[in-house]
Amino acid sequence: MEATTESKDNSRAGNNLAISPLVTISFLYACGCFLAPNFPIPGSAAFLAALFTLMIAGIGYFYSYRSNHRVLYLLFFLLGILSARMALIEAASPLAEFSGQGVALTGSVATEPDIRSGEARYVIRVAEAHVGEKAFKGGKVLVVARDPGKVFGYGDSLKVRGVLRSVPPPGNPGDFDYAAYLARHGIGIMVYTRGDGAVLTGSTWSNPLAVLSLKIKNKIFGVLDKLFSAEHSALLKGIAFGTRTAIDPAVNEAFVETGVVHILSVSGLHVGLVLGFIFGLTHILKMRSGTTILTVVTALLVYDLMVGLSPPVIRASVMAVLLLWARHVGRERDWPTAVAVAALIILLANPLAITDAGFQLSFAATWGILFLGPEMVKQIERVPLGCKPGLKKALAWGVAVPLSAQLSTLPLVAIHYNLISPVALLANIAAVPLTGIILLLGILAAVSGLVFMPLGQVLAVPAGLSLDLFLYLVRLFRHLPGAVIYVPSFPWAIVGLWFGLLYLVVMKLSGRSMKLGAAVSVRSCGSWAARSAVFVLVVLAWMGLIRWMGGPDTSLRVEFIDVGQGDSTLIRTPGGRVILIDTGGTAGELTGKTAEGTGMRVVRYLRREGVRRIDVLVLTHPHEDHCGGTRAVVERLPVKLVVVPPLERGVDEAYDGLLELVRKKGIAVSTASAGDSLTVDPAIEVSVLAPFKPLSRDPEDFNDESLVLQLSGKGKSILLAGDLQEEGQRRLLQYGSALKSDVLKVPHHGSALFLPAFYKMVQPEYAVISVGPGNRYGMPSTKAVSELERLPSKVYRTDRDGAVQMRFDGRETRIKTGRKELRPAA
Repeated sequence: MEATTESKDNSRAGNNLAISPLVTISFLYACGCFLAPNFPIPGSAAFLAALFTLMIAGIGYFYSYRSNHRVLYLLFFLLGILSARMALIEAASPLAEFSGQGVALTGSVATEPDIRSGEARYVIRVAEAHVGEKAFKGGKVLVVARDPGKVFGYGDSLKVRGVLRSVPPPGNPGDFDYAAYLARHGIGIMVYTRGDGAVLTGSTWSNPLAVLSLKIKNKIFGVLDKLFSAEHSALLKGIAFGTRTAIDPAVNEAFVETGVVHILSVSGLHVGLVLGFIFGLTHILKMRSGTTILTVVTALLVYDLMVGLSPPVIRASVMAVLLLWARHVGRERDWPTAVAVAALIILLANPLAITDAGFQLSFAATWGILFLGPEMVKQIERVPLGCKPGLKKALAWGVAVPLSAQLSTLPLVAIHYNLISPVALLANIAAVPLTGIILLLGILAAVSGLVFMPLGQVLAVPAGLSLDLFLYLVRLFRHLPGAVIYVPSFPWAIVGLWFGLLYLVVMKLSGRSMKLGAAVSVRSCGSWAARSAVFVLVVLAWMGLIRWMGGPDTSLRVEFIDVGQGDSTLIRTPGGRVILIDTGGTAGELTGKTAEGTGMRVVRYLRREGVRRIDVLVLTHPHEDHCGGTRAVVERLPVKLVVVPPLERGVDEAYDGLLELVRKKGIAVSTASAGDSLTVDPAIEVSVLAPFKPLSRDPEDFNDESLVLQLSGKGKSILLAGDLQEEGQRRLLQYGSALKSDVLKVPHHGSALFLPAFYKMVQPEYAVISVGPGNRYGMPSTKAVSELERLPSKVYRTDRDGAVQMRFDGRETRIKTGRKELRPAA
């Protein structure tokens, strides 16, 4: 994924790969941090245990390391667990228990604000907070200021009045965990405010170098906005500084699918380019080695502060400084130790950084380039190319660097993004070299524009052409056949298996063995414990792989996706057919004004679940919270048939435009009403119970004209009642006892507009309410929930439980919910 400092000499002593104790300690500490969420420990116990562990580790190291190193390794593993647990406890805010209540707080802006369209986000270091008569001190909160009258900056002291909002865990399995993201930054609660809810009261002490760095960055941003188009300016900000909020979501998606998204996240590639510029400058000025190192450290510190001190940037900067210092003092450039030191520095400062995708991808890519790369070069050089040795080696490294980075990050990209990009290697070879040119020309144009705008405008022309070429190449590779393969979610054991296989292949090809410090080499190790551990790890990994691949699934699966305030239900039949009923939707999504909405949330869910096509897409009625996400779905997944209620054209302009788009994509559109049936899979029956003809043209009546489906299969019956209200439910009562179903998708998000007689006629064992948290409609109605529970029905709600996944195999019913910690699975 990224280029870093290269090492062409991988062996340190003959054919042995020696692993220093520091590397082992860093690795085990990182493993402990990664596993920490599985070891809940009270705060006081975590602190005392961490202190005791640190003392024992220190005493053991200085007193008798050679005979106690295995114990010390174990202690550092435990220390990683305890440190991460303490970080989680520290991030938890006591204000979280007052979610939904008003708060008044004072504090200072701790980082650069995140400015978005219509809002500003500030990380506030709290001096004092008041909720009613209760007072709190310390901690950090994220303040979201909607329609801000004024934007504040780093170091400003603010007084904020707003509403506390806790961040729930993700509702759908595999969704981005925003709560965990905030916890990594020490934040446990959010505060929402509007207009003048945030007021400047002064300023506090702030890092002068950080203030200077951010001022320079903001001035550069201002010039970029004047010199370039909005698209080009947003891309330059992303490439140079990792600022991606202004980038078009479609462009960002193209970068992800072609495997070049790392260009928009400041990493080793960017640090390497900065180093190249500094080295060129110091060479011209003929600086001495010591002065060069000082210049490099200062420049990297300023750049790191500009881009936000993310783990990939810190990793690359620490490694660069360590390797430069080793060269300065005449020591061997030991890249494994440099990587270990960088990881340890980051994780000691923030143990939760181990769960950050950027951290994982950055260190994986670095390991790939430095460990796999040299062996790849040797293998490529053996191929007869008919060119000079120097050119042959350069070509070999040109292929080995991106290939080794892609191989080492492949499982991590797959587990985080659910995709594999076969074109990533070609895209990186073709597009990445342009990054240096774009950075050089773009920054030169911006700096020149600060001094003399006409000169900046002249330099902006070639920079703009380079950006156009870059975008052209990305889009070209994206549209190649087989450019991206989406894969379902899989267990982390497979990631470990992949890295183990890469390691074994390189060790086999190079003929090396591994030594752990002064310990015996692994090749000659006869320890039954070591062999048993390796055997258990391999077995577990293969078990995870077999379970992930699985066999043919002949169960009926009904999954109610968490789409917030809306509806979307996925049905997978015993024969492998896929029915999607509604696609959710947010404001502006039906007309295409909102590019990144609920539709993409549905698409990501389908991809994680291994759905690659949709046989039937049912849109129950034209309201945006049911069909707004359709545009995103049909543009990214093949759909055979769309079924809609028999509404006349002209009842809703946006809805008509959506159906026109569907037809233009070559998708058949069919209408259905009461008495019809859908033939999808012989193993199930799908009956259409509503709407009844004639239909109303009043948009307010769309709810009662919803398509209502009843599915039967595997001995179960599921009633999907759309948004029916009292009148629509009254019409359905004519079916009598045929309405009885095991599962009811509760109509109209559990609103108060229901008939008790309808619920009694259906008599569901399970009732699922698809609804958004804290919605302004007051859904679900407590009266409706009470009525269902009195039947009795077990009620699931997507606002509380997240996605509700039901599996029927004819013998038993298995139910899982997205938020397991809030509602245990049935």
